[in-house]
Amino acid sequence: MEICYFCDELTNTCFMDGCVCETCGMQVPIDNAGNGECCVCLENKSLIKLPNCIHTVCIQCCKTIYFGTSHNERPTTHWRDDNGPEWPFEFDDDDDNNDHVRVKYEEYEVFDGMYFDVGLSYAELITIRDNLIPERPEWMNQEVFINYENDSFLYHTKCVASDKLWETYNESKLKGNSMCPLCRA
Repeated sequence: MEICYFCDELTNTCFMDGCVCETCGMQVPIDNAGNGECCVCLENKSLIKLPNCIHTVCIQCCKTIYFGTSHNERPTTHWRDDNGPEWPFEFDDDDDNNDHVRVKYEEYEVFDGMYFDVGLSYAELITIRDNLIPERPEWMNQEVFINYENDSFLYHTKCVASDKLWETYNESKLKGNSMCPLCRA
């Protein structure tokens, strides 16, 4: 995994000579258009062709025009960087009838949706869960599931905090109008 030059997020499909990034969907064919004067910054640099026309700019100006650049430091983590905890009950790939596990999963989805707001703090989520223990099915009170829930609550609170950091970072970016500076395509 590497950080996409354009969207600043981790990706495993960012190359500088073809398809750029599945995360940001940047469709710029990075055709090396040779060296020359960038029509935006007027510096002599390696140029690339823009996605919607025949004009070329340097890669730095392309990033600014389509995604923006910031003088602030990129946040170190993004919620997409981690998948969160795995469901603690295994689905058996050889068993076509995983109904008992699916029923638990669906029951917990409903329960989770009714009681847990991911905007709450970790401590608030734990308190709500602990107060609901007498009302929950026994399988939700097993130690393995409580540990899963704790990890899940922690993951979701970290995601909310990460989203706020990324929102602040993206708001600090100087961004162009996502159009060619010459023909407005």
